[in-house]
This record gives sequence, structure tokens and C-alpha cells, in this order.
Amino acid sequence: MIDLKRRNFIKNVGFVSASTLFCSSLVAQNTLESFSNSKNKEDNILSKFSKLTFFDAFLLDQSLADCYKKSIVNWEKTGYASSGNYCYSSSDGLLKMFPIHLHTETTGKVDDVLLCFGKNSNGEWKSLKSLSGFDLEAITVAMSDLKIYSNEVNLSHYLFPAPSQQLNPYGFDTRKGSVYLQTILDSEQTTTKIIIKEGNNVVYQKEVISQHSLVVQSSFV
Repeated sequence: MIDLKRRNFIKNVGFVSASTLFCSSLVAQNTLESFSNSKNKEDNILSKFSKLTFFDAFLLDQSLADCYKKSIVNWEKTGYASSGNYCYSSSDGLLKMFPIHLHTETTGKVDDVLLCFGKNSNGEWKSLKSLSGFDLEAITVAMSDLKIYSNEVNLSHYLFPAPSQQLNPYGFDTRKGSVYLQTILDSEQTTTKIIIKEGNNVVYQKEVISQHSLVVQSSFV
């Protein structure tokens, strides 16, 4: 039997382990592709980022290529693979995000993850954060709720990691403040708590009920 109560989503400790994901699966697929390919630009949380091929991203920046290759190794060991030959880049080029996914023959797509990398003041690329499908789902809800302000501010500066080194296992610093994310997996209902701060002031918080369900399929731990 699986103790779901102790399975706070593993992204809170910074890495998705195979044992956690293989002992359960999501009935519905997470939807990173729909986020990035949405026909409605207002609903696309990645619309403020440029889409680059690996060739273009790595051609003139070997340090980024090395950082990505080093990071992706552990994910590939647990069954993850790149979602395509592309990444997303901030307008200043200091933040790069690479979509990957976990797919199994028996359950289909189990998880989508966005690997985030930042370039520091020394010109070095560092792995910043991995955003799970649940994280992206909560960020999408927040963006929808906050889009009335989209003409006044760049919401991506409130919703995505700043290119600086990240130390908070429960969230990340943004260019304007910080984001706190915590997902609780449950057999009945999965929720993600998101808190967005501008500086030290909370400007948005919500508990997002996931559209995806957890089904226990084995006791492999």
C-alpha cells in the first residue's frame, strides 16, 4: 500500500524520483504542450518567451549546452526525455527553459516538466528550478486570474524564475519577487498552493485543484 499522505509532491525537494512516479500515474495527461501551443496568446503562459531550436540555443553558448547535458542525465535515468528539439528563452537571453516529459507504455504521459536554467553575472549557466506539470497548471491559473494587469506589467516577471541561483526548495525567486508552490498528491483530489509576492508583499494566493487524478497502480517504492 502507498501512504499518499507522505507523498507531498517530490518537486518540493527539487527532483522527481522514478520511484514516486512509477508507483502511481495521472489519469489525464499534464498539458505543457497545450500551454505552449495555445492558439489564444493570452492563455499561453510561455507567450513572452522566444522559442529556439537546440542548435540556435547551443551554437554560440557551449556553457549552456554543458549545463543542460549535465542536468538532463539524471532525468533520463528515470525515464524522462526531451519534448522536442527546442527551448524557450527570455528576451534578454538570461533564462532558458527546456520541456521534458515522462511517458510509459502502460500509462501514457505521466508528467511534464520545464527545466529552467539561468545565466549569472559571470556568464555561467546554472540549473535553477524544475517546474512540474502541477506547477505549470497553477501558474496558468494565476496568469488567467492576473491577466487584467497584463497591459501594465510583464506577468512572466512575476511567474517564472529569475536567472539568479535559486535556494528555496518550495518555490523560486522571480524578477519582481518570489513564487511559492506546494503540491499535495491525494487519491481523491490533488491541489497546488501558489503564493506570488512582489518584493515582500503577497499579491496573489490560491489553492488550485488539479484537473488530473492520481491512480495507484503498484506498490513499487
